[in-house]
Amino acid sequence: MTRDASSAGSKKLAAKSDTIKLVQGNLDDVAAIFTEAKKQTSEPIWGVYSVQISMGKGVTTDGEIRQGNDLIDESVKNGVKHFVYSSVERGGDEESWNNETPVTHFQTKFKIEQHLKQNAGEMGWTILRPVAFMDNLAPGMPSKVFLTALRDTLYHYGGKDKKIQYVATSDIGFFAAHAFDHPEEMNHQALGLAGDELTFEEMSESFQRATGSPAGTTWSFLGNTLMYMVTELGLMITWFGTDGYRANISKLRKMNPELKTLETWLKTESAFPKAA
Repeated sequence: MTRDASSAGSKKLAAKSDTIKLVQGNLDDVAAIFTEAKKQTSEPIWGVYSVQISMGKGVTTDGEIRQGNDLIDESVKNGVKHFVYSSVERGGDEESWNNETPVTHFQTKFKIEQHLKQNAGEMGWTILRPVAFMDNLAPGMPSKVFLTALRDTLYHYGGKDKKIQYVATSDIGFFAAHAFDHPEEMNHQALGLAGDELTFEEMSESFQRATGSPAGTTWSFLGNTLMYMVTELGLMITWFGTDGYRANISKLRKMNPELKTLETWLKTESAFPKAA
């Protein structure tokens, strides 16, 4: 599903296989998406993968919840057999069911999870709860400011031993595909997703080995300014320091032995320069 089937990205995706069909639409009108999708196939729509934008221009918390809930309700109405929802990890596979956290864009996903659990009926479902995305790290000042805020906050609340979990978005794709390939095994499962758990010093060492330089940081006052000016980001980074993600990485590695560490991602998928 794409908002613009004529975009370069959409065309590039469609060119990968004749079996890929583009459905144009937007999540503010989910019924129209199903109508358009049915034009692309004579088969019933068996599965739906659900992810909503949580921050950005024009995005609201109510809008995210409405889009997520509408996609659930329309999927039930259209006889979808398995529904995979991309949520967020909130402190453990069981703990996340009861932990909204103080972070607003975590709370929206908590509410959509509850709606899915209560309204899915006979439709099967899997909830994937990724931690922080490795893919949000990129060369340049924005990542340096973020990493500075992260470092200082982790040190403030948990000292140098405080860890944070990261996941590569390509590994989220692996577990989504696994849920669709094994719907009975994954039915009614909620799974936190992480590939690495590191102190800030361990993060910096991963950068050093992979790129030849430690994790990029800058002046602390810039990190503090980011925390103050972007309230939602400040809430999230503070939660990393006070609480934090608790995905079960050893369990995940049994399911996917090739789960990427931060160092592996830096070497194979990131835009950062590679060490000689």
